[in-house]
Amino acid sequence: MPSKTPIRSPARYHALRALHRIETRAAYADYVLQALRREVALSPRDQDLLTTLVDGVTIWRKTLDWVLARYVRGGLERLDPWTRNALRMGLYQLMFLDRIPRWAAVHETVEVTRALAGEGAAALVNAVLRRISARLEQGRPPAPFPSLAEDPVAHLAVRYSYPEWLVRRWIARYGVEGARALCRFHNTPRPLSLRVNRLRATREEILADLEARGLRARPGAYHPYIVLVEGGLDLTTWPPYQEGKVIAQDESAAMVPYLMDLRPGLRVLDLCAAPGGKTTAIAEGMGDHGWLIAADAHFGRLRRLREHALRMGFTIIRVVQADGRRPFLPEWADRILIDAPCLGTGVLARRSDARWHKQESDLIGLVAVQRALLESAARMLRPGGRIVYSTCSLEPEENEEQIRAFLRDHPEFRLLSAQGKVPSPFVDAEGFYRVLPHVHHMDGAFGAILEKLPAPPAGFG
Repeated sequence: MPSKTPIRSPARYHALRALHRIETRAAYADYVLQALRREVALSPRDQDLLTTLVDGVTIWRKTLDWVLARYVRGGLERLDPWTRNALRMGLYQLMFLDRIPRWAAVHETVEVTRALAGEGAAALVNAVLRRISARLEQGRPPAPFPSLAEDPVAHLAVRYSYPEWLVRRWIARYGVEGARALCRFHNTPRPLSLRVNRLRATREEILADLEARGLRARPGAYHPYIVLVEGGLDLTTWPPYQEGKVIAQDESAAMVPYLMDLRPGLRVLDLCAAPGGKTTAIAEGMGDHGWLIAADAHFGRLRRLREHALRMGFTIIRVVQADGRRPFLPEWADRILIDAPCLGTGVLARRSDARWHKQESDLIGLVAVQRALLESAARMLRPGGRIVYSTCSLEPEENEEQIRAFLRDHPEFRLLSAQGKVPSPFVDAEGFYRVLPHVHHMDGAFGAILEKLPAPPAGFG
């Protein structure tokens, strides 16, 4: 049980608690941090350090463990989770947080280790961190990484803290330097991206509000209603958010509804709608006139969608709990969005632990689900209507290969180009919408427009 001994660094104390919980309960970092914020009252400065430590250790875990294995006799696996995570937390500060003096990083980490794990663990943490700190003081790296020339996969995986299977796939597609750039992008903190609800506000109004609050904000590079915010902003207490003028959404995701060629009066079905970022963008694109059914299999996630729709004032959204793999509205829709479940390898920057919760073998099940959604949507689409299939994945099995396979089996469909619907830098040679994080400097995305050919006139042929 954690000690109740008063300590000088509550941020480190609770960060170590969080890291222990993440490892021992296989918990998601975001959920653990949210629970801790409800449980303990910290100053804004300590809140910032808590988040930095938990997210930083989670992201850089492979790199940290590689270094620590050179200093811990018998390997990290023999240590208890408190000690192992204390070493990671201390080393993260030494390697990545230049603003913290090395002596303070070592001393404060040892103190919280003593409070939570006892004197023996504190002695080990102190000895290891002091040895590493001494090397850094001498201008020497704490440990050599695998050779880039001899083993580029191992080098990038250790240097940038990624699973080797993922690095191997990226090198095969983008080359070593492209894979390196992609790894760097996903390890860099991203600004908060907001989409302005243009039925209630203008981008200029939101930018002016943020500037008046002393926050750094700028317009998105491509989407006309995106605002990027640097620094801390508590959305839940910010009046423009409460008044439904904005929603958190990355620029690449916000451009997907543009592929749908929306207008008032359409019948639209969003098959994987929760938590509602794209659903609300669709309602906005329809001027809040028409029919929009937002379906999702997960009841809990639909609650957030309802909250967003109510907060933002959209009246045409009808929320339905349904498994999109099973048709429930035969030939009803003019437009269908399939924002398909996927590996999410284009948005790893948004969640610190996402890379560790994925396996290459997951592709098999995900590809099957995606194909089932496409088959179901094909039966619910009216002739002349369009399906927009989108993912936040970079993996070809979930993107272009999925679409090619569907088109081979469905001659009644054709692929339309995204040209003219989104900015041209995001349209590839086949007409797909494609955003590459290391090229376009935003979250990765893929989109395809599939048109169902009109039925021939009666008696034709």
